[in-house]
Amino acid sequence: MAAGVNPKSPLPMDVGLAAGDSPRARRIAEQSIADLKLDLRGLVVYTEAASGPYVFTPLVAALAGADRVFAVTRTSSFATREHVEATTNALAQQWAVADRLDVRFEKLPHDVAASDVITNTGFVRPIDRATIGWMKSTAVIPLMWETWEIRDGELDLLACRECGIVVLGTREDRAPHSIYPYCGFSAMKLLFELGLEGYRTRVTLLGRGVLAASIHAVFAGIGLDVEWFGDGGAQARPYGEFRRCWLEAGASRDVLLLADHHTRVPLVGENGLVSCDELLTVNPVVRIGIISGQADFAALRRVGVRMFPEQPRPFGYMSYHSDALGPRGVLELYAAGLKVGEAMARARLAGCSPEETRRRALRESPAMDFVRS
Repeated sequence: MAAGVNPKSPLPMDVGLAAGDSPRARRIAEQSIADLKLDLRGLVVYTEAASGPYVFTPLVAALAGADRVFAVTRTSSFATREHVEATTNALAQQWAVADRLDVRFEKLPHDVAASDVITNTGFVRPIDRATIGWMKSTAVIPLMWETWEIRDGELDLLACRECGIVVLGTREDRAPHSIYPYCGFSAMKLLFELGLEGYRTRVTLLGRGVLAASIHAVFAGIGLDVEWFGDGGAQARPYGEFRRCWLEAGASRDVLLLADHHTRVPLVGENGLVSCDELLTVNPVVRIGIISGQADFAALRRVGVRMFPEQPRPFGYMSYHSDALGPRGVLELYAAGLKVGEAMARARLAGCSPEETRRRALRESPAMDFVRS
């Protein structure tokens, strides 16, 4: 903890953190804790310290009563580690949890060994075999997202099974914190980033799974003209129909919105659903928004297509996240993930086997197993 911090002094300028965000974030965190009946008293939490809306995540664990919170951070493209430490400590003073929150610049074995709940948040990753070897036998790992979002190389599930470390995801469709609608509203903000009006904007949506379905539900619910291609289920037309439909009527569309977290190959480009030439021959002024998904972005950039974000992330990562809306979605999802961690940790500490712990957490929290996709 930084010594001599005045709780009423201005916070260090943080990327994405407005002056009024701290009191509002605390109110949201307190409501989330109450809604979930989250109680971390008697538990130690290991998580990250970060910037933007994620600056509040270790504070939620402390506010929920955790005996101690270890928050590891590193310098990133968003902020230096010293800046994150200063902001986190200042907020911890404001929230009156500074005596139970420690920011670290590296993963230390004794911190991990002392922890009951280890989150899979950014700077904690990768959770490799060595890190798992530091954990106590009753430690648990709640994923701060659904299990289908797990990426190769970030968590050694085999080592977890061998060591009896229970891992479960967090359902994002379960009351009191249904996170899915945030996807639709962040997609709407992405339209604004592209210079589009939203109202009466003609959207072509490419995506499979709950991400695209959530965006479609919000857009359709407000009467937006949205044409959806995906896996052919629900209201989505099959991907196989997209090329023909684009060649016939793509000239009237304003934006191509990519929201596919499952398809590894480019959706636009050579061997994609349409080539770059086909896309632009039909509609040379179409704009492309990328929530998640792949395309031949280099080729599209060369011919001057307006895209946002301008530097999309690789497969498996969100290029445009709901944290663009503000801290509420981040806080609610993190609190729900901590509830999963609480249920698992209390079961393990009570002597439950890994399988009994899994069943109990699925029953008592918004936990999600790996068999559900």
